Amino acid sequence: MARTIKVIDSTVRDGQQSLWATRMTTAMMLPILPAMDRAGFDAIECMSTSAMDSCVRYLKENPWDRLRLLRERIKRTPMQKIGGCLGHSVGKALMPDDMLELYYRTCAAGGIHRLFILDGLNDIRNFEVPMRAARKSGVTMLASVVYSISPVHTDEHFVEKTRQLVAMGADILVLKDPNGILTPERVRTLVPAMKAVSAGRPLYVHSHCVTGLGPATNLEAVDHGVEGLWTAARPLANGSSLPATGSMARDLKRAGYEVNLDPEAIAQIEEHFFAVAERHHKPTGQPAEYDPSFYTHQMPGGMISNFRAQMAQLGLDHRMEEVFEELPSVREDLGWALMVTPYSQIIGTQAALNVLYGRYKVTLNEVDQLVLGYYGETPAPVSGNLLDTITRRTGRQPITVRPGLTLDPIVERFRRENGPFANDEEMLLEYLFMPDHIRALRAAGPMPLADAVSAGRVADLVREVAKGKNVTHFHLAM
Repeated sequence: MARTIKVIDSTVRDGQQSLWATRMTTAMMLPILPAMDRAGFDAIECMSTSAMDSCVRYLKENPWDRLRLLRERIKRTPMQKIGGCLGHSVGKALMPDDMLELYYRTCAAGGIHRLFILDGLNDIRNFEVPMRAARKSGVTMLASVVYSISPVHTDEHFVEKTRQLVAMGADILVLKDPNGILTPERVRTLVPAMKAVSAGRPLYVHSHCVTGLGPATNLEAVDHGVEGLWTAARPLANGSSLPATGSMARDLKRAGYEVNLDPEAIAQIEEHFFAVAERHHKPTGQPAEYDPSFYTHQMPGGMISNFRAQMAQLGLDHRMEEVFEELPSVREDLGWALMVTPYSQIIGTQAALNVLYGRYKVTLNEVDQLVLGYYGETPAPVSGNLLDTITRRTGRQPITVRPGLTLDPIVERFRRENGPFANDEEMLLEYLFMPDHIRALRAAGPMPLADAVSAGRVADLVREVAKGKNVTHFHLAM
């Protein structure tokens, strides 16, 4: 009997984060959710800390309202959220344990059935609070080991981290490859080694298409025992995103595996998001050309374009190659921290500062925090010279405990000093975001839900004109 491979859809999470800068509105999602629900996915990954941040800061949408609207339309497929072990993506990189636990429990109460958790240093101690929240909420914990290339990221490193996650009680294990640098050749040794210590837990692989190898890596991983994969609908697949659902399902079936997805639903999902992209002038994913430089600098695909733009704004785009050359040295000095959020941004910015001002003449506050242990234990010891420089400059000594233990509980004090709040959702928004963002969110009013897909050019014109606050009538000449 053919083995069945499970597929997690991440169109409205990783797909739009990779290709649309996390600017997909709720209205763009809602019409197609019933089809996604009946497609047969193992889960629909629909929320992340980055998506919540984008909802508030850029789209002026309440992320808790988005979650409720999704839950009303996704009735049988588990809804999944991805998040970090320490805190929120923007402004609250390290949260007190009680607030972090409340955050994840509130996500579960809002309709999230599965938590997909990662730590950018692979410090398994940092999983303690999200794991506790998952257990108390009764949700499934997908605990990931993040893949990277360095002298210390050996098969033995990943196996030991896997063993620790099993001991902690993970329900599903994930080999996460956010940079798209996992190769079929590496899979042949790494996946069997991780499976050997998984104690019967399912092992999934999450691999991007940045270097063009995502689909081939997935197929090799399945051949070596992996049970589940991530994909996105074709309009939001490939490039720096994930493999396309339709072609991944086709290739798995050709290889002799079962994939319980509804082809008609998959086609309908593709048609919907192609229409959304056309109407809202969004890019669609294209297969990436192979670029071996990614295996050296390991900068995430979505970060490169933003980083180049920022350097260009400073008139420094001609020095990008110097920055790329400096990146591996900075990584080594920082204990081979992984090129994943937030460390990819920290390492990239520090590399730029080194190029501009000299090595570590200027350091980011976040670099100081990383060197001193306030994000966790790095995969290898940090540079002794850099540690000495930062301890002298800051007057602080490194910590060795789990970072969350350095912060006092805050929930009750925050309620008392900033409340009253109608509920935990309202309190968390106030805690996570700046007051200006919350005021702008409230001033924006109800979330618009009826403008995602074109109903024709005339209808589009009417909607655009109606956005003018002082328009009471207009004349259309045909």
